[in-house]
Amino acid sequence: MSAEQALGQRDFETFFTCAYGRVLAQVIMLCGSREDAEDVTQEAFLEAFRAWDRIAEYDLPEAWVYRVAVQRLWKAQRRRRTGQDRLPDVPVPVRASPEQSAEAREVLRLLAALPPRQRVTMVLFCLHGWSQQEIAKTLRMTRGGVAANVSKARRTLKEALDMAADDTSRYDPFMAGPQPTGPGRADASRIGLGRDPLVKALRTTEAWLRAAVEGDAEGLDRARAALARRRGESR
Repeated sequence: MSAEQALGQRDFETFFTCAYGRVLAQVIMLCGSREDAEDVTQEAFLEAFRAWDRIAEYDLPEAWVYRVAVQRLWKAQRRRRTGQDRLPDVPVPVRASPEQSAEAREVLRLLAALPPRQRVTMVLFCLHGWSQQEIAKTLRMTRGGVAANVSKARRTLKEALDMAADDTSRYDPFMAGPQPTGPGRADASRIGLGRDPLVKALRTTEAWLRAAVEGDAEGLDRARAALARRRGESR
């Protein structure tokens, strides 16, 4: 191995160590299963390793990995009609209070129980800020299908978490048609999400989950060893 190749590999190892926990937490939110999330996250990082010379120059290579993970996950889950029947197996963050852990686990339980289309579209839209058009293109759905699934998922979770239902008497941003956007004009489908209690609950849960995953040193070591095996098998 040349000095340049060794440097590139070390750079990837640093990237993997820093980004793995964040990406895994995001993917668990999408699929409700740690086992499934670890599998697609490993595949996404393996693709990143193969293309590292190119994506290392990206401003956000982690976003590239996440998008690949979303596509791999959707390919595996799109035929499912029902959600998972158990919580993701994750450790409790050291600094989390019992109340914080109970709330996060309840949100994860409710997410896991949603039909895959509802869960994935809602998490991508409400939590990770993807536009409905971007989700539709990535998942090969219609924009109307994305909007309908997001709306159904939001309604289910808000009712389960005893939050006020969306006021749809005048305007439902999740069901409306595309609005003109451009410099100085906001996307109407995003207005108010920053103050939405459901979005806050999702963000808090993801932060709890990320702390749990990033604090699991043994899990990171297992992931690093598993990725090394995959890299060896792919040669």
